[in-house]
Amino acid sequence: MKFFENAREGKNHWLLYLALLAIGYVVAQISSVVYLPIIYIRKAIHREISVPQNGDFSDVMKSSMEMFNDLPGFVVLMLSFVFWIGVTWLLFKPFHKRDRMTLISGEKRFRLGRFFLGVVGYFVMMGLVTVVSLLISPETDITFQFDGSKYIVFVILAIILVPFQTGCEELIFRGYLMQGLGLCTKSKIWALVITSVTFGLMHSINPEVFEYGFFKAIPVFIFMGAMLGFFTIVDDGLEFSWGIHFINNFVAFAIMSNEGSTSFGSSPLFVQAKEEFSIAMWLTPILVTVVMYALLHKKLGWNLKEAFDNSGLKKEVVTTEN
Repeated sequence: MKFFENAREGKNHWLLYLALLAIGYVVAQISSVVYLPIIYIRKAIHREISVPQNGDFSDVMKSSMEMFNDLPGFVVLMLSFVFWIGVTWLLFKPFHKRDRMTLISGEKRFRLGRFFLGVVGYFVMMGLVTVVSLLISPETDITFQFDGSKYIVFVILAIILVPFQTGCEELIFRGYLMQGLGLCTKSKIWALVITSVTFGLMHSINPEVFEYGFFKAIPVFIFMGAMLGFFTIVDDGLEFSWGIHFINNFVAFAIMSNEGSTSFGSSPLFVQAKEEFSIAMWLTPILVTVVMYALLHKKLGWNLKEAFDNSGLKKEVVTTEN
């Protein structure tokens, strides 16, 4: 298990992590900074801007995010992740003096098979969960919507851009932050917990938060982050988690979503009527993690004791100059 140990190479001062994260975040805002004034001007000309009457912060944020609720808005949001992952990939080696592939895999190479296994495996799991939920609640109202060429264009753009969006989040949270926190805390468990909570909080402006409330929706994202982090640790790299993350988001954007979750210009074929929040929403990521681990751990050589061993993090940090 070398994914965490890879982080011991090169230069690892905490200021380097802080600086690269800050630069990445700022660069990621470029597309929105350019796009939003254009949209505000257009909407002002057509008198389409609606100002929240009570000035509530959540209403203001919801109104702002509605600016991205079309196809151009979707592209702009996805481009922010393209910029972030691009600048992180470009500056990582000059900053940390180690190979970029150490951020992705303990084997220092991209395991494409693991990525597609994550895609297929999680797609099957989502299908099974959907079928079971429909059998339990056959009265669920599902609407089919297909807007011809617009949908085809959206799917093509999603196939191109969603890998960058999910890849950016995996590279930052399950790669960069998890490795850095592993070095700092000398504990993979703490690295997993902190990145999962941070990942959940990052989704605070998602539509689910406005629909269900912060304390109901955010735990779902935290548990999702924990699942992705868990598989990153046991699989000694983030390719498998990246595959899971990609198919999860692609399905939500383009195939099936909940009425309370559709936004950011997404155009799913099937929209399920908004359902009341249930504890099952929290438990689903945990159940899926247990089932997928049980099915794949022998085939892929996953070993919990070995995966969560912290001895490699407690060795002296290796400093290199190239």
